[in-house]
Amino acid sequence: MKILLVAMPDSASCFDHIMELPNLALCCLAGNLEGLHEVRILDLVKHRRVAAQALERQMREFSPDLVGISAMSFQIGSARKTAAVCKAIKPDVLTVLGGYHATIMWKEIGEGYDRNLFDYVVRGEGETIFNSLVKTVHSHGDLDRISGLSYRRGGEYRHNPPAPLLNLEGVRPPQRSGRVSGNFLWMGRPFDVSETSRGCTMPCGFCSIRRMYGKTFRLYPDEQVVADLRDVKARGGKGVLFVDDNITLDGPRLKKLCQRFEQEKVNDLFIVMQASVFPIAADLEIAEAMARGGVKMVFLGIESGDERNLRVLGKTKQAPKTRAVVRALRDAGIIVIGGFIVGNPEDREEDVRATYRYVKKIGVDHGIVQCLTPYPKTELRRQLLEQGLVTNPDDLDRYNGFIPNVRTKYLSERDLARIMTGAGIRLYWDPQYVLQNGIWKACPAQAFWMLWNNLKYIFTGYAGRMFLSRHRFEPSLSLDLPDDLRSPSYSEILTPGKDPVYGRAAGPHPL
Repeated sequence: MKILLVAMPDSASCFDHIMELPNLALCCLAGNLEGLHEVRILDLVKHRRVAAQALERQMREFSPDLVGISAMSFQIGSARKTAAVCKAIKPDVLTVLGGYHATIMWKEIGEGYDRNLFDYVVRGEGETIFNSLVKTVHSHGDLDRISGLSYRRGGEYRHNPPAPLLNLEGVRPPQRSGRVSGNFLWMGRPFDVSETSRGCTMPCGFCSIRRMYGKTFRLYPDEQVVADLRDVKARGGKGVLFVDDNITLDGPRLKKLCQRFEQEKVNDLFIVMQASVFPIAADLEIAEAMARGGVKMVFLGIESGDERNLRVLGKTKQAPKTRAVVRALRDAGIIVIGGFIVGNPEDREEDVRATYRYVKKIGVDHGIVQCLTPYPKTELRRQLLEQGLVTNPDDLDRYNGFIPNVRTKYLSERDLARIMTGAGIRLYWDPQYVLQNGIWKACPAQAFWMLWNNLKYIFTGYAGRMFLSRHRFEPSLSLDLPDDLRSPSYSEILTPGKDPVYGRAAGPHPL
């Protein structure tokens, strides 16, 4: 069977010139397929300005029997267009939707117009489910036996029982050889992605991870992680981003793993991690172990210095520990990128501005301040909807983390955009702040693009479109849809310049 796996082109535009990273999940699907299949992996992030043309070329040249589409919630518009283009070129192609959005929105997909675009929906971890689907389709077997699968039969969608979480010791490593595009970069370096664990047990109300993995934390064997880093190096990679949901959740294990990186001599990679404050605060020596293991940069989830807002976000009593963690990481030579959130329900203008001042006060190399986003099916979204604070419940294209889609009890959505932009200008154009940024020293070639992002911050911020994705998905005008997809919603999907709001054709979905 010929299988084309496609990752969406959508990304916050501040990353356009800073990084282009491949989709790891699709490589994991390819690595866990059984049987003789020809697999290609198309990362449309490498073709942002000509996404439809890159997809059309693969459909015509490769002519796949099945197309797997991976999408997060803010990428679902592109996922629809991908499926529509595939079916317009090859009406009998089978389309499969997977990823976070499919996992949490399977019911709505099966009840709306999307059921005509996606033949199958994979809910949860895809390695076993997708492999079973491919084998069953190939052998014309019984789809009802595949846990975690939703699929169309006749005019209705059927939803099989959920699949159990995977034992990561039995998951085979990712297969990167099928990538159509290469030369993925991070700050000018050849880069790749990997993972050492899945899941997170922390109670953050704004996060959708628990809807994917529950309250679990599972580990890959250390030797498999090291082997994957060797594969990255063998393919010319100079660095790797660990996409773990919370790699620092088990501090002693992380410390041991970094020691293993040092011993196995894979610590010459430029390693980037996401981290939480509490586990490092419990043992500040972890920072030194991370540095010796090759960790050069950490995204630290600080969120706020205000205890009231930390309670809302599910990170109470974190603020007193944050400064020591930032200092320990920087003393170890690790660049600290702090993540912060404004737009919390009780925020007034002074509270938002105080967060930007806190970015400088806490001493991170660089701060990324985002607006609280009501991601589908999260606990925080439910609370915000009950309080009438969600201003944009349907247009998920705007859910990039930067654009305000909420108001507070005291500030409108427009107010938030204005205040964030003004406070950001004072922060990001402050000469003292710019000079303390460790990224300049580690990645001097990126200086121009970082300054360019500072300019983009101003224009997109005041327009209420902060770092909106700049990809283009405009198919050839000669494409035509099959008859069963000719609804008002999907005639718009293939029309250049039109992006239908999610669920608008059938009425707003209860996200």
